[in-house]
Amino acid sequence: DRQHCGEAARSSIDHLAKVAHVSKSAVVRFSNRIGYQGFTDFKYDLARYLVSRNAANESEQNTDPIHAITELYCRYISMIPESVDPEVLDRLAKRMLNAKRIKIFGQNRTLHSAMQLRARLAKIGLDAEATSDRSLMADLAAMLGRDDCVILFSISDNTGLFRKYIPLFKENRCPVVCLTMNPSLPFRKQCSEYIVLPRISKDSAVSFLDDQAIYFVFIELLLDAIASKMQNS
Repeated sequence: DRQHCGEAARSSIDHLAKVAHVSKSAVVRFSNRIGYQGFTDFKYDLARYLVSRNAANESEQNTDPIHAITELYCRYISMIPESVDPEVLDRLAKRMLNAKRIKIFGQNRTLHSAMQLRARLAKIGLDAEATSDRSLMADLAAMLGRDDCVILFSISDNTGLFRKYIPLFKENRCPVVCLTMNPSLPFRKQCSEYIVLPRISKDSAVSFLDDQAIYFVFIELLLDAIASKMQNS
């Protein structure tokens, strides 16, 4: 029922396996059997469904756009902890601190998020370059190596821009971090880290809402993780 769906969406794989009296591997096999790449993807999709249902129900009852939109953003922001593994965030922070060069790629709307990350990194003393220039991306893909770090902002990579460069990064052993809202981009397995965030523009009843706010909140989480490591070093 809906209560149990909500509990599953909030649970870790260890907790869910315990209350269901099965092994963690059984939970993973179940997720795979119904079409997901793992439990994290299944949990994200379940949480997304529950939020969308709540939004649809409230939109029928609440016609005040100020409350409706702010509450919807609050719900999607509250889904971020379900999408971001703290260990992955910790690894990403460490990778960025140890990188010789940090390059951030965005295109169209996600360039705003790339630029925001570059600006926020500068606030804590980390130098990075953000770009949407295709010629520069191609040059960097051929030049960067294992001591560098590339971060891709891509909601869905509809243009296929990034998938052209991933093989070059892979060949040069350059770590690639993908920050996306699509759990199944074709180059997922070639990324060092692959983080899927909630997509409010597609999943909500209000289709014109922008996804960059979700990215901006994630950037603050990442900055906090990096700053904490800098203080403890």
